[in-house]
Amino acid sequence: MLDTKTLSERFEPKVLAALEGLDLKARYVMEGFLNGLHDSPFHGFSVEFSDYRNYQPGDDLRHLDWRLYARNDRLCIKRYMQETNVRFYVLCDTSASMNYRGATAWSSKFECAKILAAALTWFLLRQNDAAGMVSLGKESETPEYIRPSQRPSQFGLMLRHLEALRPAGGACLSQLLQHAARLVHRRSVILFLSDLLEPSEDVALGFKQLRFQGHEVMIFQVLDPDELEFPFTEAKIFEDLETGARRIVAPQMAREKYLSRFRAFMAEYENLFRQLEMPHCVVRTDSNPWEALARFLAERKRMH
Repeated sequence: MLDTKTLSERFEPKVLAALEGLDLKARYVMEGFLNGLHDSPFHGFSVEFSDYRNYQPGDDLRHLDWRLYARNDRLCIKRYMQETNVRFYVLCDTSASMNYRGATAWSSKFECAKILAAALTWFLLRQNDAAGMVSLGKESETPEYIRPSQRPSQFGLMLRHLEALRPAGGACLSQLLQHAARLVHRRSVILFLSDLLEPSEDVALGFKQLRFQGHEVMIFQVLDPDELEFPFTEAKIFEDLETGARRIVAPQMAREKYLSRFRAFMAEYENLFRQLEMPHCVVRTDSNPWEALARFLAERKRMH
């Protein structure tokens, strides 16, 4: 179980923002998250009970079945069957809208997504799962692919790739999903990190195609509180980060219409993910990232 009080007390956005390097930030997030768990998530994820064998000197006493001993007066060890071919792919949105950072956020949406991606990669490799990545660089037509691996060097490879990613350009989600559907052949779990600010039939079709191919997809929708609440009170010039278009907006007049449209936008995606049975977690850039990791942990257990 997650000790939310402990986590909220330990989480310091200024500390996380001040840490140098994605590696340190990822480890800070994951270690803080694990310190808040009463039960270690590393027991029971990568193994499945198979059968018993007689105890032998030197065996780990943690695997003794004491209930069986109480019934039959026999010391037996539980044997486990390792799960195989569990592959994870990280997909991180690199559209320019991800570069937004509001006044109350501890990082931009893109930085938050990268930290979560790195923390999840660290977690998966600790679990002996295979982690890989599909991403788009500066040229959205050219996908960058990292084959899933359990090698110790994989974390460094994934970190270097995440560090090199830069948010730029316009809409790219449909291309990213299409590349993933083409490159990911075996049934896998896909961790998709994006603000999803690209409602289109092509994006919905991309998610449907991944589900049709048998992949499990978990959505981490990273949003700034400004986008969720529209807290502005004075007239400002708003700029579309992906098109460069600018417009003067009077917030008091625009707030109600904006929030109504935003709720409809969210409801459309929530309905899509519900139909496709894809877990959907909203990650706020002014909140601690442990909530998203706790959701991941719960869904990971459910899938196994």
